[in-house]
Amino acid sequence: MKTQEKEQQFTEVVHAHRGIIYKVCYMYAPQGMVDDYYQEVLCNLWQNFDQFDGRSKRSTWIYRVALFTCISFVRRKRPASVSLTFDLSSDEDAALRERVEELHSVINRLANLDRALVMLWLDGYSYDEMAEVTGLTKANVSVKLMRAKNKIKEMFNA
Repeated sequence: MKTQEKEQQFTEVVHAHRGIIYKVCYMYAPQGMVDDYYQEVLCNLWQNFDQFDGRSKRSTWIYRVALFTCISFVRRKRPASVSLTFDLSSDEDAALRERVEELHSVINRLANLDRALVMLWLDGYSYDEMAEVTGLTKANVSVKLMRAKNKIKEMFNA
């Protein structure tokens, strides 16, 4: 593939899947560093763009690259916990913001793999797709996800 064609295709793919990339970055990046994580993911996507072989959906491949890039970046940087920011004004929005922040805080305390599985589950990925993204077996995904959900329940009840 010519460089210009590759750049055009890459730009289209990133634009179509930027929500996935930002979501993963947002879950792992400390406040104010989401753009740094996003750039790191883009670099890895570009470096590996020709290696996508079509055995999975493009979105699954992007999720996997983003996930492992962010986990790697977290291990190198050892950032503080992630916090959400909102620009909501009504009491109802404030209550929702509080609940979302609480859930995010709980998810953020999970181990990296558990956090990834919960994110994938919340995004509606099937167990087969989660296995493909994480490299686990479908049965292992099921067990680890059940344990992660139980940890979340325990943390909420504590």
